[in-house]
Amino acid sequence: MERGVAALAARDRQMALRWLDRAHRLVPNDPNATLTLATACLEADPHRAASLFADVAQTYDTRQAWLGLAAARLSVAGPEAAAEPLAAVLSRHAFLPDAAALARQIGGRGWCGLRPDGTLEIHATKSGLVRVTLDGRPVRGRKLPANWAQGRSIEVRDGEKHLLGSPIRADAIRRLTGCVEEYEAGLRGWAWHPADPTTAPVLTLIYANGVRQTLVPRDESVTVPHNGPLARPRSFRLTRSDLLGAPGPIRVTGPDGADILGSPLDPFADRTAHVEAALRIATAYPAGPTQRVADRRQRAATVVIPVRDGGSVVLACLASVAASEAERILVVDDGSSDPAVIAALDGLLRQRRITLLRHQRPQGFVASANAGIRRARGRDVVLLNSDTLVPPGWLTRLRAAAYSAADIGTVTPLSNDATILSYPGPAGSNPKPDQAETNRLDRLAARANGGVVIDIPVGVGFCLYLRRDCLNATGVFRADVFAQGYGEENDLCLRARRLGWRNVALPGLFVGHLGGASFGPSAEHLRHRNGRLVEQLHPGHQTLIDRFLAADPLAQARRRIDLLAWRQRARAWRRAVILITHTDGGGVERRINFAARSHAAAGRRPIVLRPAEAAGSEPAIAVRDGLTDDLPNLVFAMPREMPLLLRLLRVAKADRIEAHHLADHPSSIYDMITRLGLPYEVHVHDYAWFCPRVSLVAAHNRYCGEPNLRDCETCVAANGNLLKEKIGVAALRRRSAGFLAGARRVVVPADDVGRRICRHFPTLSPVTVPHEDDHSAIEAAVSRSRRVSKSPDGRQRVCVVGAIGVHKGYEILLDCARDAGQRDLDMEFFVVGHTIDDQRMIETGRVFITGRFKPDEAVDLIIAQRAGIGFVPSICPETWCLGLGELWRARLHVVAFDIGAPAERIRQTRRGIVLPLGLPANAINDRLVAAIRAAGIDDRP
Repeated sequence: MERGVAALAARDRQMALRWLDRAHRLVPNDPNATLTLATACLEADPHRAASLFADVAQTYDTRQAWLGLAAARLSVAGPEAAAEPLAAVLSRHAFLPDAAALARQIGGRGWCGLRPDGTLEIHATKSGLVRVTLDGRPVRGRKLPANWAQGRSIEVRDGEKHLLGSPIRADAIRRLTGCVEEYEAGLRGWAWHPADPTTAPVLTLIYANGVRQTLVPRDESVTVPHNGPLARPRSFRLTRSDLLGAPGPIRVTGPDGADILGSPLDPFADRTAHVEAALRIATAYPAGPTQRVADRRQRAATVVIPVRDGGSVVLACLASVAASEAERILVVDDGSSDPAVIAALDGLLRQRRITLLRHQRPQGFVASANAGIRRARGRDVVLLNSDTLVPPGWLTRLRAAAYSAADIGTVTPLSNDATILSYPGPAGSNPKPDQAETNRLDRLAARANGGVVIDIPVGVGFCLYLRRDCLNATGVFRADVFAQGYGEENDLCLRARRLGWRNVALPGLFVGHLGGASFGPSAEHLRHRNGRLVEQLHPGHQTLIDRFLAADPLAQARRRIDLLAWRQRARAWRRAVILITHTDGGGVERRINFAARSHAAAGRRPIVLRPAEAAGSEPAIAVRDGLTDDLPNLVFAMPREMPLLLRLLRVAKADRIEAHHLADHPSSIYDMITRLGLPYEVHVHDYAWFCPRVSLVAAHNRYCGEPNLRDCETCVAANGNLLKEKIGVAALRRRSAGFLAGARRVVVPADDVGRRICRHFPTLSPVTVPHEDDHSAIEAAVSRSRRVSKSPDGRQRVCVVGAIGVHKGYEILLDCARDAGQRDLDMEFFVVGHTIDDQRMIETGRVFITGRFKPDEAVDLIIAQRAGIGFVPSICPETWCLGLGELWRARLHVVAFDIGAPAERIRQTRRGIVLPLGLPANAINDRLVAAIRAAGIDDRP
């Protein structure tokens, strides 16, 4: 990205866009890279700039993103379209001079903003009628009172109408984000105002004896991840000698009096003190089961929901719980400022649907949870996050699980985002469900798993049922250690384990979890800090979790849910097809996706089998829905679970098999196909059927020439087997010969591939079915406009497409780039895609690499490089080459070596030149320059 920024500063916009687009492709989720690219696009492509700015603004609420979006929309659609993003800047961010010019263009009827020093910026058409209020109280003049940071809303009206930017959210502008933690010498941390990054934050340390100490962090050299784009966190570090008050817990608060993340904490108690405290607890509560109550009569339960703002997410949670069978709901409002949330809580209280406990100032999740536990007075407690959605009957099932054994202390259901209890995939990989989807997944879970419980090392706090007798033994959460939250439930559950209580999962219940409503983007810092504390208090905690994940005792429960969903979907299909492939993506994956869509359109359900690993690293086969791929738990250890897999596939009513790739599958895949007894056809995508190195590339990264069997064995012994199974060349070919001979047909994409297959399996009669119609693609591309010119420094451009590894000609391209530099040739190379070592390529000074792209971006991206010729440098006999077709669709002639399908296709279409394989780099470059000239390229700038 540095090159793009430098080019932008030098006003070389074309070069800047090139490098910044590459940076964005390399790190598509980096908001700083996205913002920089969007800024560079403002003049050249305002539509794209608007899209990029909007992506960042909606995720991070950053003033630069909103300003950029306003400028882009102003350019594209005019002032009315730009008013909304400008209002976001003026109302939720401190006013800085860089917004003035845009405000004058967009806010024609008047606008307002708040400067960092508390002065209002007001531009009104009827200035004499402007009225200003702070939380409903009139304000005279344009200077707000000194305590304005404690306010919430500033309204600025011109007559009866709000100016653009009003109401101004004072609480949003002065919102502080930060984190504090203990370290060996004292305490350290960071803080900043995201909506006013130019203003240094003012923190207050409040000691146990009431002494207050002001702290203004100023060090901006610190790099703090997870803070969003253009962040300006300021760090601080205080040793024990810097602290002015008495030993004991210290609160670290912002201007609004709220604790920053990690506060309160005790820097006078170092890490060893935490370990000693854990040991004292162990002594106080010796291992082994404690005396249980004589009967197992169920207690009533109180649902405790700590709430602090959260908008529509919290409102949806409250509606979900209020509609359920929960007989007592206790909401702990931890100092909310969101008017909609406050009003909703007041409404539920008036309707007597909840009990409400309010904190005047935020005390954090842990303190709020403890307040709710204590208020529950002898009842069981369900601790429920305010960003969850519960299904019908959820509480009854949780309570039944909790009392299914006398020693169960905590119960946790499954959820889409629940660390070790996530379903269907790992935490962070699952979509966020709405209420209807939560209910659907819960019905599947209930039918699949019923009331079965499974032991887990710790419960998960998003929805945690706590038996009161367990709570009485363990005590409440440690607010003095875990501050606002994260890890506190791990600590409590580990203490419960020490006392003989069990923590269990209830996989027959699914609760939706929207996630992220508690702490926002700073949550990651608190999570890491508290994770270290849990390990200090309970040495071996992480090892316990790791062993649980490795054993994965919940795998069968998750699979039962997926099996049920699988069978339900099967009812919509009268027949199916089984597609067998690998997990390496690339062109094979594109063919699988195409085949899946084609079969579905013909009324046949596509079922995809891929190689996988079961728990314990057993070789396995994963079954996937070829259209959605959203049932990741259908994994069957092979050959141990082959009967289950066969039963699943037979029930699916498959009538045929397409074997696209069997590499990396357990060898029992062949037995499975035989036992299914279905007709099958083989689609050849590479040479793994007879070459353990797959692509026919031998030593020195050159085409092997397909020698005799003995020389092939020698090559594999010297250069390695690229297949995961240990199999010799002779054994591989014997197995492949038998399997291919039994196929209904063997399909190859080009005649060249068929000839090579027949050299090794002469009894075969392959059928050629091209992956695409080259002639139609070329004819359609003729209508596409393409203006080509030299680069600013006068060099002709050569375009290469794809993921360029050894067999795709990486060394050839590198040698050509170096030769172009050494001879100062009038040429440079553009790789649309990536290589196995981008840095070596770029260091030649003659190669630019865009980075990865989506398939539907390829042609436009090729055209954007303004190349004169396409080049396919592959040194192996490729079976197809998708990049060749993409170059043609971009209206480029193509140069390739005289080997494999690319050469065959070029000869058939006459849309390029084939070169002898083995040409040196200087000769290749000479032919490329000649080809550009012969193609009749328009070189006018």
